[in-house]
Amino acid sequence: MDPVFALHLTFVIFFLSIPFWPQRYLIYGALAPITLATVWQVFRGCPLTHIQTNLNDEYFSSILIKPFIPNVTNEEVSRLTYWILLVVATIAFFRLCPQLWEKIFQRSNDDNDNKTDQN
Repeated sequence: MDPVFALHLTFVIFFLSIPFWPQRYLIYGALAPITLATVWQVFRGCPLTHIQTNLNDEYFSSILIKPFIPNVTNEEVSRLTYWILLVVATIAFFRLCPQLWEKIFQRSNDDNDNKTDQN
């Protein structure tokens, strides 16, 4: 296995695992998606993708996605990758701020209770 491919795969597993980290480590992991997106903007893509020469102008994540979605384009892969980063960061944020989650959930329940009371 190509060492750059293995490193790339390790990063993917690392980022996808962030929402499942224990609370005490989550504060550090929650910043990782923002840092990764910033690195991608600065380097106009992933530095590891620039190093990996066997991708034939494809993104690394397209290698992982194409078995499930065969006709996916690079643009769609890019959108999906950023969407996954957003979801990871959002889950981490709500796990770090359970009081905010409770307020949002409680507010929607209160709104539903008020609608029920009015009927």
